[in-house]
Amino acid sequence: MDNKINEQLSLDVGDAVKKTRPKNVPAVKNTDASASAFGWRFQIIAGIILSIRNIKEIKFVEIEGNTEDIELYFSDKDPAYIQSKAIQGNIFDKTDVAATKATMAMNTLINTSNRTEGKYSELMYVVNFRNPLNLNNADLIASWNPDLKRPFIRKYNSLPSKAKKFIRARIKTAKKQLEEKYIGSIQYFDLNRLKLATILFSSDEQDEVNYLSLENVIEDLFEKLKLNIRLGKIHIIRDMLITKYLANAGSKEWGEKHKRISKENLIWKIIFGIIDSAPTEFYEELPIGIEGELDIYEHDFVEQQVEDVVIINKVLAGFNEYMKLENERNRKEVFRRFVNHKWSDYKDIFPLNEDPIVQEYGIKMIITRIIYGQRTIAKIKDGVNLK
Repeated sequence: MDNKINEQLSLDVGDAVKKTRPKNVPAVKNTDASASAFGWRFQIIAGIILSIRNIKEIKFVEIEGNTEDIELYFSDKDPAYIQSKAIQGNIFDKTDVAATKATMAMNTLINTSNRTEGKYSELMYVVNFRNPLNLNNADLIASWNPDLKRPFIRKYNSLPSKAKKFIRARIKTAKKQLEEKYIGSIQYFDLNRLKLATILFSSDEQDEVNYLSLENVIEDLFEKLKLNIRLGKIHIIRDMLITKYLANAGSKEWGEKHKRISKENLIWKIIFGIIDSAPTEFYEELPIGIEGELDIYEHDFVEQQVEDVVIINKVLAGFNEYMKLENERNRKEVFRRFVNHKWSDYKDIFPLNEDPIVQEYGIKMIITRIIYGQRTIAKIKDGVNLK
């Protein structure tokens, strides 16, 4: 039955003179600004979660990309295209929106399959509410039972028959909608590559429970990397990622501020969020009164330049080479000499500062953090397949 949906429809004669729907033309216009703003925030959260879950294979991610709401690009396979739909209000019991939201999502995903001519690794429909498949309570408990702690993702082929029937009906309706003006063929729409997901997320921005799913995905990543990270740092990483994605993905694909978020960019932000501060003795040797300025200097470095993997690689390679040349057993003493004598070798890869003292000690502080954190850095790089 399911295979027929892919076999029965080749490009219709009428479609020969039609085009796919442009990305900037929505399937259905939404005039509710608050709903649109909330939907954007959910899209960001979903984008972060899906990026982290695919961190080993991912190359970069785009939020509000050229084709879909969320686009994951990989090094060794075709992209994944994700359509997100969010509702405000009761995310646990509301069911009257399921058919409308699913039809809109299938409309867009069919259009995406045609725009890409089938060149994708997967299509996904992700929502923020519990029951996107309009199932009764018994079927929900048995086959679609998301909770606040984790994203819930299933392949179309693993769904119960009632859920498959629901999705096929939405595909049929979406196809008819598209055919009124655009190409409606589903010859490229492969159900074997379709996934559906729920990430529970309410419209109450102050509700900390909203971010449990994201926090647990971050914690899962650290566990896989064999890193024991405190909850406080997980919260720091969570907030940093949300800010990062909102800033770099915070405009439409054709906007001036829109940026792809690369794996390197994402991972080095995480690294600087979890490696320890410079040891106490470093601060004991600071000129009086510049500690606050050093915090600003480091913040500017992390914001502007840390996405360049070469910077940290250069520092660690330079230190290891220095250790070999010094040939001294007292590693701590060699480290002090390296920082004090070699910091200026790295001036060209660190931010400039009007005050040469702030620049000198800012570079020394960052080099110190990198060297002290090299074991953590190595674990992360190996674990996420970052060279």
